[in-house]
Amino acid sequence: MKILRWLVEEAKAIASVTLYFAACFVVIMFLKQLWLVEYGIAFSGIATALVAALVTAKVVIILEHAPLTRWLQGSPGIIEVITRSAVYTFAVLLVMIVEKAFEARTEHGSLMMSLANVFDHPDMPKLWATTICIGLSFLAYNAFAVVMRAMGRKQMVELFLSKNAASCEPYRERRG
Repeated sequence: MKILRWLVEEAKAIASVTLYFAACFVVIMFLKQLWLVEYGIAFSGIATALVAALVTAKVVIILEHAPLTRWLQGSPGIIEVITRSAVYTFAVLLVMIVEKAFEARTEHGSLMMSLANVFDHPDMPKLWATTICIGLSFLAYNAFAVVMRAMGRKQMVELFLSKNAASCEPYRERRG
């Protein structure tokens, strides 16, 4: 029973984070479609966006329990949001650069030569744009995580999903 309960909790955590990143990555994919239509290039990466969302969700959940968490304990929420977002975005940038270098390895003779020339790759502007969009999705995710930890899951759900949320008195007035 304990294992089943753990599996259910793990599935819930992965599902909610995956849904968030799936929504973000589908928007990024849609933006790519809009950018590429100008050049008459058809693009559909829905499957890639969904797989990337699942992988990203699992990695983010794992990183939430990494030593970075202990290092950030006691720091202001904004420091945690910015640090986590920067680390996650930098990791994505590195993975994407290595991926581009791997794709172009035959063109340059080796992976190392390809890595040395990766910034000359014609797809680099799209890679930078995608990295910025993903970084913004990390920023929003981490900001909501800090707010949810402070407010509690129940209050956060009530704030965003309750019919009465619009009629709730402001937070600062309730505290006073």
